[in-house]
Amino acid sequence: MSEQVKSGGLPSGSKEPGTEAPKVSGYRKDLGTWSVVFLALGAILGPAVAFAPVFTVAFAGPLGILSWFVAMAMLIPVGLAYSELGTTWPKAGGVAYYPSRSNGPLVGAINGWSAFVGYLLVSPVVVFSFVEYLSFYYPSMYSGGFLSLEGIAVSEIVLVAVFLINMLRIKHMGAINNWLTVVTVVLIAALVIGLGFFFHGSNFNSSALGGIAPYGAVGFFTAITLTIFGYGGFRQPIDYAEEVKNPGKSIPKAVVLSIVISGVIYALLAFIFVGAANFGAFGVSQWSDFLSFGSPYASEAQVLVIPAIVIVAVVVALLATFKDGIIYYGGAARVGQILGREDKYFPKTMGHVSGRGVPTYSVILVVIVSLVLVALGRSLATIIGLMVDAFLLSYAPGIISLSVFRKTAPNAKRPYKLPMAGVLAPFAFVVTNLMVFWSGFKAIEIVIPLDLAGILLLLVYNRYNKTSGKGLLYGIWMPVFMLFILGFSYIGSSFFAGINLVPFPWDTVVFIIVTIVFYYIGVYSGVKGSSHFKGVEDITQ
Repeated sequence: MSEQVKSGGLPSGSKEPGTEAPKVSGYRKDLGTWSVVFLALGAILGPAVAFAPVFTVAFAGPLGILSWFVAMAMLIPVGLAYSELGTTWPKAGGVAYYPSRSNGPLVGAINGWSAFVGYLLVSPVVVFSFVEYLSFYYPSMYSGGFLSLEGIAVSEIVLVAVFLINMLRIKHMGAINNWLTVVTVVLIAALVIGLGFFFHGSNFNSSALGGIAPYGAVGFFTAITLTIFGYGGFRQPIDYAEEVKNPGKSIPKAVVLSIVISGVIYALLAFIFVGAANFGAFGVSQWSDFLSFGSPYASEAQVLVIPAIVIVAVVVALLATFKDGIIYYGGAARVGQILGREDKYFPKTMGHVSGRGVPTYSVILVVIVSLVLVALGRSLATIIGLMVDAFLLSYAPGIISLSVFRKTAPNAKRPYKLPMAGVLAPFAFVVTNLMVFWSGFKAIEIVIPLDLAGILLLLVYNRYNKTSGKGLLYGIWMPVFMLFILGFSYIGSSFFAGINLVPFPWDTVVFIIVTIVFYYIGVYSGVKGSSHFKGVEDITQ
């Protein structure tokens, strides 16, 4: 809608929400409440199950267990903010839709591209993880820390299988995910019980290992950032929102339940690993040494001589990874589809949805790009940091969208409304950006320029939409903020790979203050510029 949004939140000539005919998107509303819960839970309990709990401990020592609960508290407001957006305006791939409508084409181009890149990087991360776990029994799949030709071939086969499942109708894909998620949780329980028989409480406060927090506050902050690789799937209900039968009821429940349940599972996995760790048998002397283990649970069960648990650990990793690939692949396809359907950042043919409710051309694009990325033969370690940062950077603009829409569309029917939005929205914006900052300059120096390349999408956008100079000007805050993140990360603490011009913790304090300022600039720009770009649509629930 191109008309100026008025005080009632509707464009000129629009009907009140609930009286107009809903726009037909081609998607099928096949997902019930528990399918959505399992969709989010299945996405969170992905490849991270096999190593993320151990890596948080490797970065922070036993204190890393607590990082899962801290991150849970930090991310729930982010998830609930997206719940309001996804239930009020259900859009498949909505993460790439809301910022475009709240803050204009420049923000929409950068954010949409960032989200698409983040999702695209999941496919190689998933298959690299799958092959890395499989290499526990078939080490020839890795050579010199990278995929061998054999490993690449297996990875491509896994990708094709994920592609074929994503060509199915969503109710069939959802059913497959439901079963895989249930089996994954059952096997995780077996793993915890098996390792529990070898539990040693002395590992938690051993002076020889540095006590409960051997790497201090910086290690703990790094562990919190790493949890995003585990928790990242909480946003999947938003990306499948157009296919949910009752989004107002299902989406908030799925977001909260999935974060809480998975957080408890991850913390329990970290707890049981710490208790069962046998440093002498492992041949290591400190917690950070566990970063070198690609399959730490299988390795732990192996040194403890419990072969049944070795098999369980490997099977859990393989199932969780494959399931995650299915869900995220679908999310990437839906982001690509909405970028072609709504504002034409991608060619409009990408907006096609088949009669079975499948974004066919976008699904095909994702598999082509993923096959190429995997064929390059890189490793999990080379790409995971980029994927996490791309995801986090695409989280933040949606928080601003919520605050903008509260002012420009106050009368829109909101089945779910974020409580205390005046406090929780800026908090959520700070959280998402702070986790990017804590991830370190080495990842930021790559992902920020990569995301800023999304400005080029405006060339496609301009073929179908008239872009005004003021419309672009009201979005300039976002590239400026991203350049600030890049520059400040460089001069920040050496703990986060900076040059230590602004030492820790002052770098974090300054970053938080500047981020809050940019939050209010983003909200002000969205409200002030609402007459110069397309606004949010009022969609019948």
